[in-house]
Amino acid sequence: MIRALRFGRLFLFSPAKAAAACAEDRALSDALKLYGLTLLAAAIFYRFKPYDFPDANASVPMGPQGILFWLGVMLWQPLLMAALIAFCAVLLRWLRDGWLPLKVASSFFWCAIPLILTIFYVKNAIPKSVFAVLMILWGVPGVCVGRGVPFREWRLLATFLLALNVLQLVVLLPEAVVTALRWEAGYKGVVGLAGLWMLLGGALGLKALPPQRPLPRALLPLLFALVLQIEVVVAAFMLGWLPVETLKALLYG
Repeated sequence: MIRALRFGRLFLFSPAKAAAACAEDRALSDALKLYGLTLLAAAIFYRFKPYDFPDANASVPMGPQGILFWLGVMLWQPLLMAALIAFCAVLLRWLRDGWLPLKVASSFFWCAIPLILTIFYVKNAIPKSVFAVLMILWGVPGVCVGRGVPFREWRLLATFLLALNVLQLVVLLPEAVVTALRWEAGYKGVVGLAGLWMLLGGALGLKALPPQRPLPRALLPLLFALVLQIEVVVAAFMLGWLPVETLKALLYG
């Protein structure tokens, strides 16, 4: 674990060095340890965080939200992490060359389709079965692009994105402080800065991750992949796979 923590420290101060360290033999194992530690710490934090903070008007949970509930919520996170890695790999591959405005526009359109289908489904414009089939068809181009990603790039990307969660682990401490003080603006500020920190640190790391790429071709795929990850959560809820309380916990904590 000491080795894993040293590996994680690179993500706090030097994303480029962290990207280089992802090529080491035990890097993936260390990344998984950091990711597991982050999920466990997050489950404990949210267990004790008041449900009505920072939103004082939040509805009362329909059931108890003890440690077992939050551990159950965290079991969804590896699935969402796998989706993020897959989306990011596909988009990095797609945006790595070619005319950037065209590639960005096509990526935006591809990312918008799940949201459009979800809106149609919510408005009862399409039945559930059609919604599921269209979502599968939407994923076909991504699978085709993903097949061109070498295994080594998959492994490096998975290692980097898993270990990047150490930023969330570190931020839990100031989040706990502002929560204890019931400082709403402070909590929102910490969460916002943490999100920006992860996005910029992730982009700088992906820029240096082999094969190296310009910063816009690293930042945009990560941003699109994060949006798609949220859309997957919403789609899973619409299909009845995700309970409403788990949905709230995943989106809002």
